[in-house]
Amino acid sequence: MNSKVRIMCQMALLLCMLIILAQIKIDLGYVPITLQTLGIYIIALLAKPKHAFYVSGCYILMGAAGLPVFAGFTGGLGSLLSYNGGYIFAFPIMCFVISWLGYNKSIVNKIIGCVTGTLVCYVIGTAWFMYVMKFDLISSLMMCVVPFLAGDALKIIVSIVLSEKIRLYKQDTL
Repeated sequence: MNSKVRIMCQMALLLCMLIILAQIKIDLGYVPITLQTLGIYIIALLAKPKHAFYVSGCYILMGAAGLPVFAGFTGGLGSLLSYNGGYIFAFPIMCFVISWLGYNKSIVNKIIGCVTGTLVCYVIGTAWFMYVMKFDLISSLMMCVVPFLAGDALKIIVSIVLSEKIRLYKQDTL
């Protein structure tokens, strides 16, 4: 198989994985707990920075076009412009940062990449939340960051373990 076709197929599979993981959702106040970020971590650790950026960018474009790919089978511009849309908009940057720092590198680099990417997502998403909801910083952090810290730490560990296992079994990298 042509390597470009193989890469496109792998990227499509990663996008499908992200869409499926996004549907696993637990409502927790304003911002739900989803497995979207687990998908983002895995994509970023398995794909080169530009490919990781493209996959997450396609995810946003699909949702913006109205396809029900976001958490809870939602889609459309209303989802992106809502109070938690900033987190979705942060995904391509988050993917790029994680992949740039952790792709084909040591476990420590992968952890640093995932933590840095998560910080990027928190900053962009929480800033958007504050703008839309007109909440102050402390209230926004207590609703949008603090409840997710432990879960995101667990997602980082799971994504690193899974990406290492997947990398062992595949011949070509994205």
